[in-house]
Formats: sequence, C-alpha cells, structure tokens
Amino acid sequence: ISKEVSLAAAMTALIIGGAVQFAWSPLIGKLHRFFPPIVTGTTIQLIGTGLMKIGINVATGLNTPAFAKPLTLGLAALMIVLILVITRFAKGFVRALSLFVTMIIGYLVSAAFGLIDLGTVARANWVTVPTPFPYGGLAWPGLIAVITVVVCFFATAVETTGHTLAVSRICGVPAEGWRIRGAVSNDGLGSAVSALFGGMALTSYSQNIGVISLTGVGSRFVVAFGGAFLILMALVPKVGAIIALMPNAVLGGVLLFMFGMVASVGVDIIGRNMTSRRDAVILAASLGVGLGIQAAPPGAFDIIPQALRILVTDGIVMGILLAMVLNLLMPKEA
Repeated sequence: ISKEVSLAAAMTALIIGGAVQFAWSPLIGKLHRFFPPIVTGTTIQLIGTGLMKIGINVATGLNTPAFAKPLTLGLAALMIVLILVITRFAKGFVRALSLFVTMIIGYLVSAAFGLIDLGTVARANWVTVPTPFPYGGLAWPGLIAVITVVVCFFATAVETTGHTLAVSRICGVPAEGWRIRGAVSNDGLGSAVSALFGGMALTSYSQNIGVISLTGVGSRFVVAFGGAFLILMALVPKVGAIIALMPNAVLGGVLLFMFGMVASVGVDIIGRNMTSRRDAVILAASLGVGLGIQAAPPGAFDIIPQALRILVTDGIVMGILLAMVLNLLMPKEA
C-alpha cells in the first residue's frame, strides 16, 4: 500500500470518527448527571496529575539533542520561577498576562544562548491555502481501524467532559448538559473538518484549565481571539514558524505549572466534598488505577485486543470511568 493511500485511509477514519462523535454528543452531554462533586474532583485531579509525565518530557527535551542538558533544565526551572514571581508581585493586567510575559522572557533568554534559529522563519512561506483531500480523496481504512478510531474519540469525549466540568467550576457557571454536548460536538466536527484538509484530530487541551485558573481570564471573546490567531498561523506560515521557535524547555516549564494548576482545582473540589469513607474509596481506586496504568511498563497490556488497547491504556479515561461506575454502585453512607 502506498504512503498516499495509507494517509488517505487514516484521514477517512478520522472523518468517520469525528462524525460519530458529533452524532453521539447529545448522549455524552447527559453524562453530567453522573458527575457529582467527588467524581468531578477526582476527574480533574486525574487530568492534572496524569499529564505531568507529558510536561516533564517536554521540559527535559526528551527525544531532542537538548535532552537533560543543564541549560534545558535551567530554562524549565526559570519558567516556573518567573510565573511564581509575576503572580506574587504583579497586579491587574500584568498579572493576567503572567504566562505571556513568562514565555516572552523565555524566548529572549533562549535567544541569548543561541537556541533560536531564525532561518526556519526565513524559509517559511508568507501565505498558504489548505486544500481538501491532499492525499487523493477518501479510502476505506478497514473495519478494525474505524473501530479503533471511534474508541479513541470516545476516550477524548470523556476527557473533554472532564475539561468542561473543570472550566465550568472555575468560571462559576452551572455544569449543564448543553455545555458538555457543545464541547464534545465541536471536537467531533472540528476533527472531521481538520482531517478533510489533511490535519489531525482535535480535542480540548487540559493546560487551558490551568491558564484560566491562574489568570482568572475565562472570557469567550478572548478564546475567539485566540482562535482567530490560530487561523492566522495556518494561513501565514511565517507566523506559525515564529511560534514554533519556542524551545521545549520554555514550553515544558509552563506546561508543568499549568498541569499543577489543573490538579489544584481537583484538590480544592475534593477537599470541599469528600465527606465519607465511600468518597475516599472512590478517589483512591480511581487515582490508583488511572495513575497506575500510566506508570505501567511497556508491554503490560499487550494481551488486550488492539481495538480496545488505546482505551484501556489511557489511564485518565479509565480512572474517570471507574470513578463514575463506583459512584453508581457504591451505596451512599448515612
């Protein structure tokens, strides 16, 4: 099978997966009734702590020439220190821009150490227009591939549900079903459109929860402006190339802090609502299974069929599902 045919099949599978997620979003939207505070807190805690491995991998420059170098570790540590200092001493508008200011300083320090290669910006095009079906149209990927992709989309839908609940909590708005339905359906529709133009599937990003929690800015107008900037990056590659110059250590240091902020939201919810041994058991079992799966050695789950392995080996999703099931099955204590 040629590379073009295989990529066309992959894009077709993503389009199908996105369409399926869009179709089942009303059902996912009804899941909010299964997320009482203890399950919501456990979910957010799992998301924050479960992503720490990604943050530290990026911060240390894993799989790059800069891996574990003193400068890499120093830059990552500097980012965390800068966020702490700015949030401690700055006020108002500057404090709201703490992450932006931190990354700008990170850029400047990286440039001073010769880590910024402007040649990539010079080589990037000024304007580009995406074309549909860049790999030659649609191609049937096979039933197993479609099932696998749909399972992946279910996993992302569960995580998106947790993200939506967390943002609702931080912004002080009711965690209503239509909010979850809208978030999940947007993920599905966006993924299908992205695959149509040869892009990858889309999902919500956990670190944005930390951004809102830290800066206190959760305005939909700010989000819309961010979306417009992403469109600009797609149409003007030179802008995207400038952003891509950010060293892993700078991004990783910020990510570590953001994931920590996500986990802190979960801790706050759990602390306010864990009132019984039953709640403690739900939390312990869910964290144990979720984080344990992520810490499992390679090959630990090879016995599981490929179509289900992606779901079962996603510690965050399995921990969330376990918390939901235990909340339904375990009787509430008087």
